[in-house]
Amino acid sequence: MKNNTKLLGRGLDNLFDNTIEDQFFDKALKDDENGNYLFAFHYYMKVVELNGKLKAKALNNAAVILAENGFSSKAIELLKEALKIDSNNSEIKYNLNSLLSEAE
Repeated sequence: MKNNTKLLGRGLDNLFDNTIEDQFFDKALKDDENGNYLFAFHYYMKVVELNGKLKAKALNNAAVILAENGFSSKAIELLKEALKIDSNNSEIKYNLNSLLSEAE
């Protein structure tokens, strides 16, 4: 019997090498663009759970969905979290400042 473990391992490495995060983010973007905001929010939060390279962008986009649907305080929380991850992101700063000025 031949040992196929190494071949299986390579396949799993390729399958799980950040592609899950990318797939969730792409799915969220498509749902967002098509007006399926509940699904988009769900997939953005899945990206956040993975804690990878797209976390700040996912938090920002999820926050926009929340803000557009009347959940500004929760959106502000997500944007503050995103800013801790990517403090130079001008889009996150803009969105946060906009919501904070609306809250005044």
